[in-house]
Amino acid sequence: MRRIRRSGPGSGPRSATAPAGHLRRRRRLAGLAGLVLAPLLALVPTGATADGVWLDIPPLQTPRAELAAAPAPCPPGLRQTCVYAFGGRDAGGLTHTLEAYSPATNAWITLAPLPTARTGLAGKAAPCPEAVKKKTCVYAVGGSVDRSVVGTVEAYNPAANTWIDIPPLPTPRSDLGAAPALCPEGYGLRGACVYAVGGRTDTDAAVGTVEAYSPATGTWATLHDLPTPRAGLAVASAPCPEAPGLRGLCVYAFGGRDDAGISLRTVEVYSPVTNAWLTLRPLPTARDSFAVAPAPCSDGPRGRCLYVFGGVQRTGVAPDRLLDTVQAYSPVADTWSILPPLRIARSHLAVASAACPKTSKGVCLYPLGGFVTTGPPFVLTDTAEAFAIKHELPPARPTLGERPYGGGGGGGGRPDAAQGGGREQAGRNEQAGGRPGGGWNDNGPRQSTRDGLGQGNDRTETGQNDLDDAGTGRSGPPAG
Repeated sequence: MRRIRRSGPGSGPRSATAPAGHLRRRRRLAGLAGLVLAPLLALVPTGATADGVWLDIPPLQTPRAELAAAPAPCPPGLRQTCVYAFGGRDAGGLTHTLEAYSPATNAWITLAPLPTARTGLAGKAAPCPEAVKKKTCVYAVGGSVDRSVVGTVEAYNPAANTWIDIPPLPTPRSDLGAAPALCPEGYGLRGACVYAVGGRTDTDAAVGTVEAYSPATGTWATLHDLPTPRAGLAVASAPCPEAPGLRGLCVYAFGGRDDAGISLRTVEVYSPVTNAWLTLRPLPTARDSFAVAPAPCSDGPRGRCLYVFGGVQRTGVAPDRLLDTVQAYSPVADTWSILPPLRIARSHLAVASAACPKTSKGVCLYPLGGFVTTGPPFVLTDTAEAFAIKHELPPARPTLGERPYGGGGGGGGRPDAAQGGGREQAGRNEQAGGRPGGGWNDNGPRQSTRDGLGQGNDRTETGQNDLDDAGTGRSGPPAG
């Protein structure tokens, strides 16, 4: 049995950031060096430094680790997108707690509890089951109860503040990852799917199992295995890499640990269009039990990036090492960037992206909770903080086929404005058969968005992102 203690948000060191002028000079020098070194850099992992600002927000009401998080429309009474944190382990053991953070109010609220308390679960937002028309749900997938792996899947409907039973995973797993993307063809699935990737079984064996659930059909299908079986991995969806035959959203699987318990650098991506996995540039830092979320790229690469936070590094010979590192992968540029580190090194945390708190502007990533020791004892934290993307930069003017980063709450955005991915995304729209500005919302179905996946936005969620599993838009005024 793990011994667990609580650690508050101020229990760890805070990292200082370099002055803005110094960073600008360093970027100019780096740009000149890149002209000379570009042929060499193409052969090695990129270690660029990008900007970002850490913001204080209220801590979790319940300190915990091994939890899940996802962005989705706020429950009634709150506007815009909320960040939901659910499940995991608190000081008393397994917890049913569901909390939601509202950037608009900069406060947490407690909601209907998770029916099945468990740790090591995966969580993502995706369309609700067919019986709940045109809504977005938060899915809690798999996990373990008292070290017994379960296949339990439940979906939270924010509009009704209720949980819905979902058919269980065909293969019960814990320490798995999940992401939403279009369903593959040929499996009897339809629309957008929730993908459950990797994890471990009751024997602690790392598996490469990949299964997809279609809310439209209410069924699961088993797909091609993850090439590298692993547990403790992090999974998210984002636009596919620029490669022949790939378009729309892909499912990315980062890091994890193998059967020997060694942390991995492996990065693999699944395309629903080709129904195949590809290997990508590896993580700069081997890690497992960490968190990942998509958001606009920070100061440099185009389009969407995938941000990884914290975790633990296990080598099998040295003591396990907690990580505070934050790194971002750009699918378009196939590069990694180094970002300001977490204020507190931690593992078994969760992260989601949404609009920044009302005191700021732009898009933020919210790393939540975790363990601040490798134990025993395993010390819990209630730490919640916000990492602001492009915090000090003015919003870019939309280009052809690009949609702005939300309406800004002042009525300036058009209804259903989603996250802009840049000019290169317009071509992906056309390849996928979509049209710019599509999606679905609670007012009725429409053509799917530029990468084919909608978020089921509420009328008050007119600025919520409907591209992938990042709820990063600010909502404008209610439609109609």
